[in-house]
Amino acid sequence: MRCYFMRQGHIDGVEFLTSTDDEGRIAEARKLFKTSSKARGADGFEVWEGSRFIYRFPPDPQPKVKL
Repeated sequence: MRCYFMRQGHIDGVEFLTSTDDEGRIAEARKLFKTSSKARGADGFEVWEGSRFIYRFPPDPQPKVKL
């Protein structure tokens, strides 16, 4: 389980997560982001379990629908 710190849409760092469920992983990643994002220069993070995407912060904005 990994937390990827993102900067301008690119991976800028990684932390390994120890929580065993998705909610715990997200909470752990939020805490890491809150405490270390400024030092890293990160503007977001993603949580992954292997190739399974779990969570992204900030979430992608809703796509605009053209009428």
